[in-house]
Amino acid sequence: MRPEWFPDWTGEDCVIVASGPSASEQPIELARNRCRVITINNSYRLAPWADVLYGSDAEWWKASQPVFDGLKISRCTVDNVHRVELKKTAKGEWHHDLVLFEPGIIGAGGHGGFQALDLAYQFGSRRIALVGFDMRIDLGTHWHGDHAKPLRNPHQATAAIWIECTDRQASRLVDAGASVTNCSPVSALSAYPKMGLEQWLLAQTWHANRIGKVTNGKKN
Repeated sequence: MRPEWFPDWTGEDCVIVASGPSASEQPIELARNRCRVITINNSYRLAPWADVLYGSDAEWWKASQPVFDGLKISRCTVDNVHRVELKKTAKGEWHHDLVLFEPGIIGAGGHGGFQALDLAYQFGSRRIALVGFDMRIDLGTHWHGDHAKPLRNPHQATAAIWIECTDRQASRLVDAGASVTNCSPVSALSAYPKMGLEQWLLAQTWHANRIGKVTNGKKN
């Protein structure tokens, strides 16, 4: 059953802003009022006007105490934050594939960006841009630098898990009717088409105009 607090983004595009170093170099402000935006952890500071702030870990919420007016979501129990459930396998291990069709239950994938991608689809978005999904640490851990203790920071073995889990979903997303574009120019992901965020937003405008013309019975 769809959680009552779930937004309905059917027919709306979505930008997911993760925390890779490249996130701070993308013109995220251009997405404001043009599409839905989900931010991950500290990346809400890049888009404080975003629709959603997703933070997977309770420790991050406790340490950060973010001031955010939009929808707040976690897979942990946190005061004044909506909770979703991470799916587990029959063996009690984390399920590392997207769930997609069980609203409120999402795949783990090793990182919050993966979990937010599952949510964006469950909310109804089918055209999704990934910002800051760098999936590497040789250029830095986050756009804001390392998390302070006691929060943990990724290492290369962590990034390898992210890549494997996320790239594996590309064909499933296509089969499910989603178009996912990687807007990180330095991303280690290889299964998604790459495009700058500004270019993706321009393509969004063209797509919307094209749909409007078809709906009105006109030809290009």
